Amino acid sequence: MWININEYFIEVTYQLIINSNYYSIEMNGGIGKIEMLKRTNILALVGGGENPRFSPRKIIIWDDHQGNIIGILILNKEILNVRIRNDKIFGVCDDKIYIFNLNTLENISTLETFENPTGIIAISSGDFDKLIIAYPIKCQGLLNFRNCYDSKTIKSSKIIKAHQSKISCLSINNNGTILASSSENGTKIRIFNLDNGENISAFKRGIKTGIMENITFATNNIFLGYVSDAGIIQIFSIFDITKKINEKNNDNNEQIKKEKEKESNIQINENEPKNRKSLLGKIREIFNIEDFDKNFVKLKIQEEYGLLSFGNDNTIVVITKEGKYIKAAYDPINGGHCQVFEEKNFLKDES
Repeated sequence: MWININEYFIEVTYQLIINSNYYSIEMNGGIGKIEMLKRTNILALVGGGENPRFSPRKIIIWDDHQGNIIGILILNKEILNVRIRNDKIFGVCDDKIYIFNLNTLENISTLETFENPTGIIAISSGDFDKLIIAYPIKCQGLLNFRNCYDSKTIKSSKIIKAHQSKISCLSINNNGTILASSSENGTKIRIFNLDNGENISAFKRGIKTGIMENITFATNNIFLGYVSDAGIIQIFSIFDITKKINEKNNDNNEQIKKEKEKESNIQINENEPKNRKSLLGKIREIFNIEDFDKNFVKLKIQEEYGLLSFGNDNTIVVITKEGKYIKAAYDPINGGHCQVFEEKNFLKDES
């Protein structure tokens, strides 16, 4: 049992990998889900596997510095996913999302979802005075998004008709402006502007049906990547999409506009990524067409399943269910195939 949180990796013995270095703590049982509160010593754990360390119906709040449990949340169903953002904990079950205050452990809201056997939820970083969450609701292909930053904003929500079939994967960029979604067909990724719920673009994965393991935004909002069940990793350039969304949304808020312009001075430079299959990075003015030609970077791994995260210095990290850690570099200007330069198998190293 394992899950990836940014550059962190966990398996049954509670093994964390940080920049390919790791340490282990014996938990005497399986851990099915884990989430870290940013880069702190606070973790949320849920038991899993054949011999779970904790009940799958409990969220254990663990202080890794003390090595102790500092809080327990008990739900009446198996917990399929858990997330922590700032002062809130999100427990995802098959038909509900429970939101708790991290400080008081009070249940501040309960949201009903569509049949959700894999615990699908997407949450922004919680910075920028908003905490956007997205989740499937009680109608196939529909999703709901709302701002959970405080008790006032959490009451208001918007609905998006994302797909015809069931939603299989969701992701929100750090500042909560862009949502990416895929369906169980797995042939395309749809991109939405979270200011108004508008579908502004779509990326073609392929013709054949496939499962997307996860969708990930780079922290600079220039790239978007995913891993498929066939071990295919694709990265798309979203530079022009991010630029257009920022320009449109900033017109409505002068304060945000100044912040975005500051970020734009860093992001918009001569190294703007170019589309290899289109006219050398030509920016599309019309967003209601599907951007089938935006595939920018590719990598094929031998394992069928993996989780992807973007690292520093134009690198990506992939961690597979077999315990393999793969680090690769990509060309942010010309794209092409990733170059793998570091590869380890932590499970074999432990044996």
